[in-house]
Amino acid sequence: MYSATPPPSIDLSIPSELGYERVAREAVAAFARRMGLDYERVEDLKTVISEACINAIEHGNAQAPGLRVDVSCVCEGGCLTIEVLDRGLKRYVGHLPACIESKLCGDAARRGMGLQIIAQLVDEYGFEAAPCGGNRLRLRLHLRPHG
Repeated sequence: MYSATPPPSIDLSIPSELGYERVAREAVAAFARRMGLDYERVEDLKTVISEACINAIEHGNAQAPGLRVDVSCVCEGGCLTIEVLDRGLKRYVGHLPACIESKLCGDAARRGMGLQIIAQLVDEYGFEAAPCGGNRLRLRLHLRPHG
């Protein structure tokens, strides 16, 4: 009889209310530390999780009371993969973010930098439709050996 050990993972479900992203951020950071991510990568990951959860709450779930944001993490094949799922009241259809200079000059809204920040801090990311009918943001960080 073959019994494969499943890869280390965690699953969270938080209310779709601003402030709960901190709960997800700290839980994912603790998991990442256990998986061997160094201090700097964990700090980057905390920023990424906060931005991803806030986007799911504000944009995907449209801050509708009673909805949830699900966060799952798995460490497998030298990668930490995180998925953030919303209920998709507002579907992600892509966007062309304004450049930072436009934002600083006041020619564009100052908000809306979350995905640009995420893109700079993870090794891979992408959106897809979630099975629940919402949006799924998949984030991946490659584990790097210490030394």
